[in-house]
Amino acid sequence: MGTSRIELTGITDSMRKRLRAYGLFSEIISWKLRFFVPVDASGPAIIGKLLDRFPIERISEREAA
Repeated sequence: MGTSRIELTGITDSMRKRLRAYGLFSEIISWKLRFFVPVDASGPAIIGKLLDRFPIERISEREAA
């Protein structure tokens, strides 16, 4: 932990399987399922797949813990 990550929001139940197939990983935080892009060498390719399929609609600041 403590590493900056890219989180996807607005995930629907029907998107979960596809996002995992793309290589995103999920965590349950405060009883909510959240999806993140890995920060290793696979990250850029995964972001490319995401942007091809799901264009960016909004960029928001990190929520305070």
